[in-house]
Amino acid sequence: MIKNLAIEALFEIKSGDFHATKELDNGDIPLISCGDFNNGLVGYFDIPDEKQYSNVITIAYNGRPLTAKFHPYSFGAKDDVAILLPKFDLQEKTLIYIASLFNRQTWRYSYGRKCFKGKLKYLTISIPVLESGEIDETYIAGLFSSLKEHVPEKSKIEEVKSREIAWKSLIITELFELQRGDFHAISKLDKGDLPTVSRISYNNGIVGYFNPPDGANIYPPGLITVSTVTGDAFIQLSEFIATDNVVICIPKITMPLPTLFFVQIMLNRAKWRYSYGRQCYKTKFSQTKIYLPIDDNGQLNHDLMKSSIQNTSYWNYLECELSGVDTN
Repeated sequence: MIKNLAIEALFEIKSGDFHATKELDNGDIPLISCGDFNNGLVGYFDIPDEKQYSNVITIAYNGRPLTAKFHPYSFGAKDDVAILLPKFDLQEKTLIYIASLFNRQTWRYSYGRKCFKGKLKYLTISIPVLESGEIDETYIAGLFSSLKEHVPEKSKIEEVKSREIAWKSLIITELFELQRGDFHAISKLDKGDLPTVSRISYNNGIVGYFNPPDGANIYPPGLITVSTVTGDAFIQLSEFIATDNVVICIPKITMPLPTLFFVQIMLNRAKWRYSYGRQCYKTKFSQTKIYLPIDDNGQLNHDLMKSSIQNTSYWNYLECELSGVDTN
C-alpha cells in the first residue's frame, strides 16, 4: 500500500550550522553544502562533535533546490542545506530510497523558486507502508536486490593535473545538430518495444516502451537527449523514440562513447540554469556553451576524455552493462 506522508511526520528538519568555511579550521570531517557534485562535499574541516551528523539526508536550499543526498558518515553542514533527522529508526536503504523520492521532485523548484525550510516541511512523499501504517522497509529493501552488490575496482590510470589540460569553450551547435522529438501525447501510443524518451529527469529519460506513431523517427543509439524541463542530459544506448519536449543531440563529428559521456557530464553541470519556469527548449539550449579539452592541434582530446571517464568509480561497472557496445 502506498501512502502520502508529510516530511514532518518522518523527520525533524534542521538547517546546517555554518555559513562560511572561514569560520572553521582545516580538519578531517567532511563539510556538506548544496552542490551537485561529490555528494555536496565542500572540504574537510575541524567540526565540533555537537555539530556533526551521520546516517541522515541533506536537502539543498540553493543551487538545484530539493536535491537530496544520503550521508552514512559523520559530517558537518553549511546553512544552505536542510538536515533531515529521522524521528524513529530507519534502515539505510530506506533513507536512500526516500532521498530518491525527493530527487524526483526537483523539477518543481529552481534558483528563483527555492525550497527553504518553511516550504520543505509541507512537502509530502508517496511511500510504501504496512497495514499498521509503518513504512514497509522490507519491500523497500527488496527494490535494491536487483542492484549489483559489488562494483569492480576502478581502472588505474595515471592522473593528469588539470593545469596541464588545454580547454576550449564550444557552443553546443558546433558539436551537434539539435532536433526536437516527434510527438506529444504518450497516452495515444500503443505499448511496444521501443524505449520512449520524454522530459523526466530519471530512468535515463525513459517513460516506457511503445510503438512509434506515424511519422515519428526511430533514433539510433549513441545520441544525447536533453529534457526541456530540467536540462538533464542522457546518453541513449539503444534505438529510441522521443516526445517533442526532448532535444535530441546528433553528433556532427565522430564521437567515441567515452567522449559522449564526458560531454553529458559537462551538459549536466549547466542544468541548474533551467527549471519548469525556465524551460530548456531547442532555441535556448542552442546557446549552451561547454568546455572540452583539446590537444596540441586544437582538436578535441578524445584520449584525455576517455582516460577521465574510465577513471571514474563506475566505469568498469558500466562497461559490464555495455557488453557488445563499442566504447572506443
